[in-house]
Amino acid sequence: MLMIAGQPARSVQEGTLRTLVSEVRTLAPERVVMRRDFHKLAELGWHEQCTTARIVDELRNLDYQVIAGRDFLGDAPRLGLSAAERELGAGNSGCIAVFETGRPGPTVALRIDIDALPITEAGEEHRPALGGWISDTPGVMHACGHDGHIAIGLAVARLMKDRLEHCDGLLKLIFQPAEEGVRGAKAVVGAGWLNDVDLLLGFHIGLGVPSGTIALGLRGFLATKKYRVELIGQAAHAGKDPQDGRNALLPACQMAMALQALAQSSKPGIRVNVGTLTAGTALNIIPDHAILEVEFRAEHQIDLDGLVERAQHAIEGIARAHEVECGMTLIGEATDWSNTEDVATWIRDLCVSGKIFQEHLMQHQFGASEDATLMCRAVSERNGRAAYFVFGSDLAGGHHTSDFDFDEGVLVDGTAVLTAAVLSSLGGS
Repeated sequence: MLMIAGQPARSVQEGTLRTLVSEVRTLAPERVVMRRDFHKLAELGWHEQCTTARIVDELRNLDYQVIAGRDFLGDAPRLGLSAAERELGAGNSGCIAVFETGRPGPTVALRIDIDALPITEAGEEHRPALGGWISDTPGVMHACGHDGHIAIGLAVARLMKDRLEHCDGLLKLIFQPAEEGVRGAKAVVGAGWLNDVDLLLGFHIGLGVPSGTIALGLRGFLATKKYRVELIGQAAHAGKDPQDGRNALLPACQMAMALQALAQSSKPGIRVNVGTLTAGTALNIIPDHAILEVEFRAEHQIDLDGLVERAQHAIEGIARAHEVECGMTLIGEATDWSNTEDVATWIRDLCVSGKIFQEHLMQHQFGASEDATLMCRAVSERNGRAAYFVFGSDLAGGHHTSDFDFDEGVLVDGTAVLTAAVLSSLGGS
């Protein structure tokens, strides 16, 4: 039996669940329209101002208390956000909606990510292009399903609006910016929004799980850290005075090779990827500046920490050998995670009672990284409960590709199971 804040999660009557699922199905056409509206509104992480404004309007119309703008994340660090972006107003996107019942009970939070990706969306036979809801933002598209996540999160908010009058405790709906690159969750944790949370639930659409299936017993979330490595050398004339220069490009290249070699490991889930390397201004100038971006992953946090330590030694040693200055800046982070059996069983039983999702995977390997794990870890370290689920949806194209699209039927089951979980955890009948 799932225990939340020292009390067992209450069962939800089958009649109540059937009524809930029927209401969700009635709302389905409206949710599809909303998903497509957010698809057109695609914005990159830390830049989701218009997306946030639309979400805030929807939530305030439902009479939730909404905290947005700088008040949402305060002075918490924004990983990967440059000073130039901050000066242009980025970094204050996302919001949290709060509903306090006024009666003692647990604090339950849902996490919903809202950002898009720097990908130019496919045209011609791509369904959003054919339907007239292709991204309006050049070079940016929702290629991971976060538009669907927003539609589900707002549907839960709407369905819970009146039901919360018969619940106990407090509900938080966290619309998190900058999940891509695993950047935004650390700010949510740092801002303190999880300090009183007894139960946190996160979710994702697709990820190889077919339509009609929910993955509950998730494990194998890869812990990850992502860095920007900056090298500063000395410029000089490449023909006349090359000896006066200190080439920043050459050690950057050596670092790329050395870092990739660290992936040779028997530890599970070890991944190293040098994704970008930029340097130099002209072929006749010794390059005095280089930047590379690299990510490290491992199935277990302890192995990731060891991997990063080895990487730091390699980077520092190569920099010293070339007599260049070097700095590493953390630009993204997530940790390892596995759902507990009691949480998975609790959600399965809700699905069975409400005839939500036909198939329930009690063991499933996630095999990637998600910064919601930082939030899950923060809650569990306070003796709270946390879990993350995958709502199955057949895909037209893979995640993070230009022809990505998903089966919108998932909006029904995804909304239904999350609303049922909130009702159960807050004591709704």
